Amino acid sequence: MGVMVDVVCKSCNAGWQCMRGCGLMHGSLQAVADLFPEQTRRELMEEAGQTEFPVFDFAYKLSYCPHCCSIESVPVIRMPESYKAYIGPCPVCGQESKLIRDIARTKCPVCHETALEERETGDWD
Repeated sequence: MGVMVDVVCKSCNAGWQCMRGCGLMHGSLQAVADLFPEQTRRELMEEAGQTEFPVFDFAYKLSYCPHCCSIESVPVIRMPESYKAYIGPCPVCGQESKLIRDIARTKCPVCHETALEERETGDWD
């Protein structure tokens, strides 16, 4: 089950509502692959080959987009056999975004202060 989170800047009060984790509908590689651009979909399906039940690790993760200066959730899939990870584009502008590894060390895209915090607000599936 996934969680809804509010990311808020303690300095300027800017905020974003995002989701983390995954739900029941993300149990098949095809369902997850459909969240990515066409080229990535092809790579994922090619890597899985003819395996009936391919092994993968999927979750929505927080990201920062330097192009549109937004904090968003992006799909991330890791293929354990090749150790390759695929990160989805920013859902706002479609450009490459950067995963947020530590929210407390991430600068606010509005005021540029290191004052972001994350609060869980609910579950989703």
